[in-house]
Amino acid sequence: PPALVFYPDVVTTTAGGSAATSVYALDISGVGMAEIVINYNQNKVSVGSVAKGELFQGGNQPFFHYEVDQDSGLLTVYVGYLGPDGNSVSGTGNIANIVFSTLSAGQSEVSISTASRILDPDAKSITLNGYGKGTIDAQ
Repeated sequence: PPALVFYPDVVTTTAGGSAATSVYALDISGVGMAEIVINYNQNKVSVGSVAKGELFQGGNQPFFHYEVDQDSGLLTVYVGYLGPDGNSVSGTGNIANIVFSTLSAGQSEVSISTASRILDPDAKSITLNGYGKGTIDAQ
């Protein structure tokens, strides 16, 4: 740690069904913002929904936004505190809850890209030592 991981990291569903997982930050310290880039196989799954997790809470209202590029199989999640006296979070917790929709049967990998970044409240980069992977198994 610090790391970004999926939990659960293996999700079994039916072909055409939904697969829910969450992005967790493990053992982070003094994080004010995060940009999390997730790669997925766009031929096997699509992004159904993305919702803010519980880690970024309190203080001034956290910013939460996401962008889906289905053609490239990329989901980018942005979360953080805005403005002066922005808060920071530490510890382990859920950043985003994601539901993927399966498009066909078979296993598909989802992975947190090394392009992901976490920053302190002064926008200085914090080193990540782990980038998680997960598997969606549509049967």
